[in-house]
Amino acid sequence: MKISWRLTCSMLIILLCSVSTCWAETRYVSDQLVVSLREKPNESSAPVIYLKTDTAVEVLEDVGEYTKARTKEGEVGYIQERYLTAATPKPAIIDKLQKERDQLAAKIKEIQQQAASITSQSSKSQQEQAAQLADLKTKTAELEEQLIQSQSELKQTREDFQALQNNAREVIAITAERDQLRKANQDISAQNIALDEEVGSLTRTVVIKWFLAGAGVLILGWIIGKSSGNRRRNLF
Repeated sequence: MKISWRLTCSMLIILLCSVSTCWAETRYVSDQLVVSLREKPNESSAPVIYLKTDTAVEVLEDVGEYTKARTKEGEVGYIQERYLTAATPKPAIIDKLQKERDQLAAKIKEIQQQAASITSQSSKSQQEQAAQLADLKTKTAELEEQLIQSQSELKQTREDFQALQNNAREVIAITAERDQLRKANQDISAQNIALDEEVGSLTRTVVIKWFLAGAGVLILGWIIGKSSGNRRRNLF
Protein backbone atom coordinates (compact mmCIF):
# COMPACT_ATOMS: atom_id res chain seq x y z
CA MET A 1 0.00 0.00 0.00
CA LYS A 2 2.87 2.38 0.90
CA ILE A 3 4.62 1.70 -2.45
CA SER A 4 1.37 2.37 -4.34
CA TRP A 5 0.89 5.63 -2.46
CA ARG A 6 4.45 6.77 -3.23
CA LEU A 7 4.00 5.87 -6.91
CA THR A 8 0.79 7.92 -7.01
CA CYS A 9 2.57 10.91 -5.43
CA SER A 10 5.47 10.62 -7.89
CA MET A 11 3.12 10.58 -10.86
CA LEU A 12 1.30 13.62 -9.47
CA ILE A 13 4.57 15.56 -9.07
CA ILE A 14 5.68 14.61 -12.59
CA LEU A 15 2.30 15.75 -13.93
CA LEU A 16 2.58 19.13 -12.20
CA CYS A 17 6.17 19.70 -13.33
CA SER A 18 5.78 18.56 -16.93
CA VAL A 19 6.38 21.15 -19.65
CA SER A 20 4.87 20.85 -23.09
CA THR A 21 7.25 21.27 -26.05
CA CYS A 22 6.15 23.45 -29.02
CA TRP A 23 7.93 22.66 -32.33
CA ALA A 24 6.36 25.53 -34.31
CA GLU A 25 5.63 29.10 -33.29
CA THR A 26 1.97 29.88 -32.67
CA ARG A 27 0.44 33.29 -33.16
CA TYR A 28 -3.10 34.53 -32.65
CA VAL A 29 -5.44 36.78 -34.61
CA SER A 30 -5.49 40.10 -32.77
CA ASP A 31 -8.19 42.81 -32.33
CA GLN A 32 -11.95 42.31 -32.34
CA LEU A 33 -12.42 41.53 -36.04
CA VAL A 34 -12.62 38.92 -38.78
CA VAL A 35 -9.70 38.71 -41.23
CA SER A 36 -9.08 36.76 -44.41
CA LEU A 37 -6.59 33.94 -44.84
CA ARG A 38 -5.76 34.45 -48.54
CA GLU A 39 -4.34 32.18 -51.24
CA LYS A 40 -1.52 34.63 -52.07
CA PRO A 41 0.19 37.48 -50.14
CA ASN A 42 -1.87 40.35 -51.59
CA GLU A 43 -5.28 41.93 -50.91
CA SER A 44 -6.68 41.04 -54.34
CA SER A 45 -6.14 37.32 -53.76
CA ALA A 46 -9.17 35.16 -53.01
CA PRO A 47 -9.73 34.26 -49.33
CA VAL A 48 -9.27 30.63 -48.26
CA ILE A 49 -11.17 31.11 -44.98
CA TYR A 50 -12.15 33.88 -42.58
CA LEU A 51 -10.52 33.85 -39.13
CA LYS A 52 -12.05 35.34 -35.99
CA THR A 53 -10.28 37.07 -33.13
CA ASP A 54 -8.04 34.84 -30.95
CA THR A 55 -7.82 32.11 -33.63
CA ALA A 56 -4.48 30.29 -33.28
CA VAL A 57 -2.44 29.70 -36.44
CA GLU A 58 0.92 28.01 -37.02
CA VAL A 59 3.48 30.33 -38.60
CA LEU A 60 5.18 28.79 -41.64
CA GLU A 61 6.97 31.79 -43.17
CA ASP A 62 7.09 35.59 -43.02
CA VAL A 63 6.58 37.18 -46.46
CA GLY A 64 6.96 40.98 -46.21
CA GLU A 65 3.73 42.41 -44.81
CA TYR A 66 2.15 38.94 -44.89
CA THR A 67 2.69 35.75 -42.93
CA LYS A 68 2.19 32.28 -44.38
CA ALA A 69 0.25 30.31 -41.77
CA ARG A 70 -1.67 27.08 -41.23
CA THR A 71 -4.85 26.67 -39.17
CA LYS A 72 -5.48 23.72 -36.87
CA GLU A 73 -7.81 22.35 -39.58
CA GLY A 74 -4.83 22.24 -41.99
CA GLU A 75 -5.79 25.19 -44.21
CA VAL A 76 -2.75 27.14 -45.45
CA GLY A 77 -2.74 30.74 -46.68
CA TYR A 78 -1.44 34.25 -46.13
CA ILE A 79 -2.59 36.78 -43.53
CA GLN A 80 -1.40 40.35 -42.96
CA GLU A 81 1.27 40.47 -40.24
CA ARG A 82 -0.39 43.44 -38.47
CA TYR A 83 -3.37 41.23 -37.61
CA LEU A 84 -1.19 38.69 -35.76
CA THR A 85 0.30 38.77 -32.29
CA ALA A 86 2.59 36.37 -30.47
CA ALA A 87 0.95 37.21 -27.14
CA THR A 88 -1.50 34.60 -25.91
CA PRO A 89 -5.04 36.10 -25.91
CA LYS A 90 -6.81 36.62 -22.60
CA PRO A 91 -9.61 34.12 -23.38
CA ALA A 92 -6.99 31.43 -24.11
CA ILE A 93 -5.18 32.25 -20.85
CA ILE A 94 -8.45 32.11 -18.94
CA ASP A 95 -9.37 28.78 -20.54
CA LYS A 96 -5.92 27.36 -19.71
CA LEU A 97 -6.13 28.57 -16.10
CA GLN A 98 -9.61 27.10 -15.73
CA LYS A 99 -8.41 23.73 -17.05
CA GLU A 100 -5.41 23.76 -14.71
CA ARG A 101 -7.67 24.68 -11.82
CA ASP A 102 -10.06 21.85 -12.67
CA GLN A 103 -7.14 19.38 -12.95
CA LEU A 104 -5.79 20.46 -9.57
CA ALA A 105 -9.25 20.27 -8.07
CA ALA A 106 -9.60 16.72 -9.42
CA LYS A 107 -6.21 15.76 -7.97
CA ILE A 108 -7.16 17.27 -4.62
CA LYS A 109 -10.37 15.28 -4.61
CA GLU A 110 -8.45 12.12 -5.53
CA ILE A 111 -5.93 12.68 -2.75
CA GLN A 112 -8.71 13.37 -0.26
CA GLN A 113 -10.46 10.15 -1.28
CA GLN A 114 -7.22 8.22 -0.93
CA ALA A 115 -6.58 9.83 2.44
CA ALA A 116 -10.04 8.81 3.59
CA SER A 117 -9.54 5.20 2.47
CA ILE A 118 -6.10 4.75 3.98
CA THR A 119 -6.26 4.28 7.72
CA SER A 120 -3.02 2.47 8.42
CA GLN A 121 -0.51 4.96 7.10
CA SER A 122 2.43 6.01 9.16
CA SER A 123 2.59 9.46 10.71
CA LYS A 124 5.26 10.51 8.23
CA SER A 125 3.15 9.52 5.22
CA GLN A 126 0.18 11.45 6.61
CA GLN A 127 2.34 14.53 7.05
CA GLU A 128 3.63 14.25 3.46
CA GLN A 129 0.09 13.89 2.18
CA ALA A 130 -1.06 16.89 4.19
CA ALA A 131 1.88 18.95 2.84
CA GLN A 132 1.05 17.96 -0.73
CA LEU A 133 -2.60 18.77 -0.17
CA ALA A 134 -1.71 22.18 1.28
CA ASP A 135 0.63 22.86 -1.66
CA LEU A 136 -2.09 21.98 -4.15
CA LYS A 137 -4.56 24.23 -2.37
CA THR A 138 -2.03 27.07 -2.50
CA LYS A 139 -1.52 26.56 -6.23
CA THR A 140 -5.27 26.45 -6.75
CA ALA A 141 -5.66 29.75 -4.90
CA GLU A 142 -2.91 31.28 -7.07
CA LEU A 143 -4.63 30.08 -10.22
CA GLU A 144 -7.93 31.52 -9.00
CA GLU A 145 -6.22 34.87 -8.46
CA GLN A 146 -4.61 34.74 -11.92
CA LEU A 147 -7.98 33.84 -13.41
CA ILE A 148 -9.68 36.84 -11.80
CA GLN A 149 -6.87 39.14 -12.94
CA SER A 150 -7.03 37.82 -16.51
CA GLN A 151 -10.81 38.31 -16.60
CA SER A 152 -10.35 41.88 -15.39
CA GLU A 153 -7.69 42.56 -18.04
CA LEU A 154 -9.92 41.07 -20.73
CA LYS A 155 -12.77 43.36 -19.69
CA GLN A 156 -10.45 46.37 -19.79
CA THR A 157 -9.16 45.31 -23.21
CA ARG A 158 -12.69 45.11 -24.58
CA GLU A 159 -13.52 48.55 -23.13
CA ASP A 160 -10.37 50.02 -24.69
CA PHE A 161 -11.26 48.46 -28.03
CA GLN A 162 -14.79 49.92 -27.86
CA ALA A 163 -13.31 53.35 -27.15
CA LEU A 164 -10.94 52.88 -30.09
CA GLN A 165 -13.87 52.02 -32.35
CA ASN A 166 -15.72 55.16 -31.22
CA ASN A 167 -12.65 57.29 -31.91
CA ALA A 168 -12.26 55.67 -35.31
CA ARG A 169 -15.84 56.62 -36.22
CA GLU A 170 -15.11 60.24 -35.19
CA VAL A 171 -11.94 60.27 -37.29
CA ILE A 172 -13.88 59.00 -40.31
CA ALA A 173 -16.48 61.77 -39.88
CA ILE A 174 -13.75 64.44 -39.53
CA THR A 175 -11.96 63.10 -42.60
CA ALA A 176 -15.16 63.23 -44.65
CA GLU A 177 -15.81 66.82 -43.53
CA ARG A 178 -12.21 67.75 -44.38
CA ASP A 179 -12.59 66.26 -47.86
CA GLN A 180 -15.80 68.24 -48.39
CA LEU A 181 -14.07 71.48 -47.34
CA ARG A 182 -11.12 70.70 -49.60
CA LYS A 183 -13.46 70.15 -52.56
CA ALA A 184 -15.30 73.40 -51.77
CA ASN A 185 -11.96 75.26 -51.68
CA GLN A 186 -11.01 73.75 -55.02
CA ASP A 187 -14.35 74.87 -56.50
CA ILE A 188 -13.86 78.41 -55.12
CA SER A 189 -10.29 78.52 -56.48
CA ALA A 190 -11.55 77.47 -59.92
CA GLN A 191 -14.24 80.18 -59.77
CA ASN A 192 -11.65 82.80 -58.75
CA ILE A 193 -9.42 81.82 -61.66
CA ALA A 194 -12.36 82.09 -64.06
CA LEU A 195 -13.28 85.52 -62.62
CA ASP A 196 -9.67 86.72 -62.93
CA GLU A 197 -9.61 85.66 -66.56
CA GLU A 198 -12.96 87.39 -67.20
CA VAL A 199 -11.78 90.61 -65.49
CA GLY A 200 -8.55 90.52 -67.51
CA SER A 201 -10.50 90.09 -70.72
CA LEU A 202 -12.84 92.98 -69.85
CA THR A 203 -9.89 95.17 -68.92
CA ARG A 204 -8.19 94.51 -72.25
CA THR A 205 -11.45 95.27 -74.08
CA VAL A 206 -11.90 98.61 -72.26
CA VAL A 207 -8.28 99.62 -72.96
CA ILE A 208 -8.68 98.85 -76.65
CA LYS A 209 -11.93 100.83 -76.80
CA TRP A 210 -10.34 103.83 -75.10
CA PHE A 211 -7.36 103.58 -77.43
CA LEU A 212 -9.60 103.48 -80.48
CA ALA A 213 -11.71 106.35 -79.11
CA GLY A 214 -8.59 108.49 -78.58
CA ALA A 215 -7.28 107.63 -82.03
CA GLY A 216 -10.65 108.53 -83.50
CA VAL A 217 -10.62 111.92 -81.73
CA LEU A 218 -7.12 112.66 -83.05
CA ILE A 219 -8.06 111.69 -86.58
CA LEU A 220 -11.27 113.74 -86.39
CA GLY A 221 -9.32 116.75 -85.13
CA TRP A 222 -6.80 116.38 -87.92
CA ILE A 223 -9.59 116.18 -90.50
CA ILE A 224 -11.30 119.25 -89.07
CA GLY A 225 -8.03 121.16 -89.01
CA LYS A 226 -7.26 120.14 -92.54
CA SER A 227 -10.69 121.25 -93.72
CA SER A 228 -10.33 124.63 -91.97
CA GLY A 229 -6.98 125.25 -93.64
CA ASN A 230 -8.38 124.51 -97.08
CA ARG A 231 -11.28 126.92 -96.54
CA ARG A 232 -8.93 129.74 -95.57
CA ARG A 233 -6.84 129.23 -98.67
CA ASN A 234 -9.94 129.27 -100.85
CA LEU A 235 -11.09 132.54 -99.31
CA PHE A 236 -7.83 134.27 -100.14
